[in-house]
Amino acid sequence: MGALLTVPIAALTYLPIISDRAVNNLAMFFLSLPVQFVVGFRFYRGSYDALSSRIGNMDLLIGIGTSAAWIYSSIVTFIPGFFPGSETYFETSAIIITLIQTGNLLEYITKGKASEAVHKLLSLQPTMTHVIRDLVETNMQVEKVEAGDVLIVRPGERVPVDGKVVEGFSAVDESMVTGESLPKDKQIGDEVIGATINKTGLLKIQATKVGQDTVLSQIAKLVEEAQIGKAPLQRLADEVSAYFVPAIILIATASFLFWYFVARIGLAFSLLSFVSVVIIACPCALGIAIPAALLVGTGKGAENGILLFS
Repeated sequence: MGALLTVPIAALTYLPIISDRAVNNLAMFFLSLPVQFVVGFRFYRGSYDALSSRIGNMDLLIGIGTSAAWIYSSIVTFIPGFFPGSETYFETSAIIITLIQTGNLLEYITKGKASEAVHKLLSLQPTMTHVIRDLVETNMQVEKVEAGDVLIVRPGERVPVDGKVVEGFSAVDESMVTGESLPKDKQIGDEVIGATINKTGLLKIQATKVGQDTVLSQIAKLVEEAQIGKAPLQRLADEVSAYFVPAIILIATASFLFWYFVARIGLAFSLLSFVSVVIIACPCALGIAIPAALLVGTGKGAENGILLFS
């Protein structure tokens, strides 16, 4: 919704679509309302959390900057005599909110790609296997296999669970886990990993890890945990913002006080100076660059069988 409304706001700002300035400003006001308070609601919520914890964050900077620009523009629209001859900045607040939300969308897509890669990885595990119980070979669902069970893995089949070779000799393709292109020879006493492919000979293995304890499940768990947390660059941005945001607010306030009380330029210019400092400091680059980099990196990694979990 943000992009659908921001485009016409920008068009009204930079193109001579409506000749009457008052009507033009009014149109931008109503178009910007949902962008500011519906699309941008998360920044107000984040600002409230930041103020409650007394720790500055990027949401606070974005919330203050876009709100200042929007309120200033609203005053110009409805009380034009208060700031005579001033321009509106509805498009500025709308573009910033839309850009940051676009970054959030890219981050969501990134997590979706990681989840898709995890599901694809888990789908490699076979659902059925051959179990020897009471000296009899029976077919059984992999989820019912218990640690200690002896399993038969024939050439061309995937190893159902993590285990140890107790009989036989073969070459096993472990590329989906280790990245090795050549199959690895396995003999009695060697460990095998679930979902790897038995290539040449028949193997009997004793299950050592089943269910959520297998290497495959642990990899999937690590990737899922990584999706919940933040990337190192995002954590760094949060740490920096704890000092950066208060500094920007102080600089913006100092700018306002200087132009209003020392230079005596007037309220309109002084407020515009405050808004400009805060808006310029808004982290649009971080909001777009980090999610975009994560999207490309994780996407290319998934295409090549590389899963990121840290």
